[in-house]
Amino acid sequence: MPFALKMNALTTAKAGNTEAMNEDAIALAPKLRRVAIADGASESWQAAAWAKTLAATCAKSPPDPATFAHWVTAVREHAPPSLSQSWYAEAKQQDGSYSTLLGLAFEDAKDGSVKWRAVAVGDSCLFHTRDGRLLNKFPVERSGDFSNRPQLVGSPQDAVLPEVEWLAGRAAPGDVFFLLTDAVAEWCLRSWEENSIPWTELERVTKASQPQTEFAAWVQSLRDDKVLRNDDTTVVRVQVIDAE
Repeated sequence: MPFALKMNALTTAKAGNTEAMNEDAIALAPKLRRVAIADGASESWQAAAWAKTLAATCAKSPPDPATFAHWVTAVREHAPPSLSQSWYAEAKQQDGSYSTLLGLAFEDAKDGSVKWRAVAVGDSCLFHTRDGRLLNKFPVERSGDFSNRPQLVGSPQDAVLPEVEWLAGRAAPGDVFFLLTDAVAEWCLRSWEENSIPWTELERVTKASQPQTEFAAWVQSLRDDKVLRNDDTTVVRVQVIDAE
């Protein structure tokens, strides 16, 4: 079945920060049928730049289980460069840059269906829905599983390889995939556990006439209600559509 992808991406920084300080990264590659997001760890060196490098590389050339170690080694060669700076910044740079990673890739199956596969390091999450029903959630299973110490991909060549998780499945025309960074992913899981349907809200904001404005207002309202942590917040919506 010839298929295509429709992608919408929204992001907003922590309250009190400018958008230039947003350490979430998004890479959309609709022609390659790939998308990736990354959430830079704020305490690390140039987290936003490293997250951008990870997401862009994953969307362009995603890893697989057999090549992940070599893939990370190659990406580390493009880590944020050294700059002239204070002793404190130099010390921080030596510790390296760190980020979560979530990648999603689609391809044609031999039987004419649509195959997808996902890779995840850390707590950026994927939700696969069909007609408002949740089919897959990955890699975090419950809202209570989020912590302040997720698995992270580090930029130093000698950094320990993180735990990597993989998931694959089949999709049908009309299926919607949401890629979310941790704060909004946690909110989604909690809402779902409380028998709400969070995908309805995600659909509403991503398909609004002024989506970025609506998204920022929606995120702030959840923060004001103390149900969403104040963190950089990213939502990417990917819909499988019939190319014919």
